[in-house]
Amino acid sequence: MFGLAFVWGFSFLFIKRSVAIFTPIQVLSWRMTMATLAYLPFAIAYWSKIQWKSWPYYAVVALSGSAIPNLMYAFAQKHVSSSLAGVLNSLTPLFTLILGALFFQMKVTKYKALGILMGFAGASVLIIFNAKNAVSGHLGFALVCALATIFYALNSNIVGSKLREHHPAAIASASFMLMGLPFVGLLVGSGGIEAAMTHPDGWKGVGYLAFLGAVGTALASIVYFDLLQRTSTLFATSVTFLLPVMSIIIGTLDGETIGFSDILGTGIILGGLYLARK
Repeated sequence: MFGLAFVWGFSFLFIKRSVAIFTPIQVLSWRMTMATLAYLPFAIAYWSKIQWKSWPYYAVVALSGSAIPNLMYAFAQKHVSSSLAGVLNSLTPLFTLILGALFFQMKVTKYKALGILMGFAGASVLIIFNAKNAVSGHLGFALVCALATIFYALNSNIVGSKLREHHPAAIASASFMLMGLPFVGLLVGSGGIEAAMTHPDGWKGVGYLAFLGAVGTALASIVYFDLLQRTSTLFATSVTFLLPVMSIIIGTLDGETIGFSDILGTGIILGGLYLARK
């Protein structure tokens, strides 16, 4: 869990640096292409363990766990700080509870319900008070980060309830064998390769995206799926408990400023997550 928090904490910083070089579509296509290439050896090694009859779930995992939220974060982080993006990511367990209770027969207690309300309150503090720091001055970009966690929550519930008996590497590699290849074509069509060759920091940006694709998506997803299967959906998603602290520390080292509203909102979210876990 600490290893995932460290990797994903740096991911928000690398996303911020990548969108300064590439468009959000190019960031998405580079990241998904890198992840697909990283998954190829796993697909070969675990081919016999892939249960292709579950391909609809594999497709949902690729889209909800990677493609859609990756695009949303790339779009939003042109306007919000990496520390705020990391803090808002801690809403994932709360949406996991909501979707789990509505669609996956997860039991909801009074503590969980109160935790959900506190989590939304904390996120609202962060979004409202940080909106003035956005380039556009509009809170919608912070809201995009919050909405992206709904897709992460769906991904966690699918893996935790529908794919629990599948090997983690088989889930991850099969998902990208199904959905990753079209992003190679998108990379060419979006001008991502040309941007890497012509921008002064193009290849440095490719390095950031190689980390995001190979480590932040491919390897981290396998570890995360394994954590989901060994523990529970809520325990695994609670890795995002650590992301506010990690992302704020990393953001501070990168020159981002932290205000009272950041501390207050983070505290409310973590308090809500604590109650939701009781």
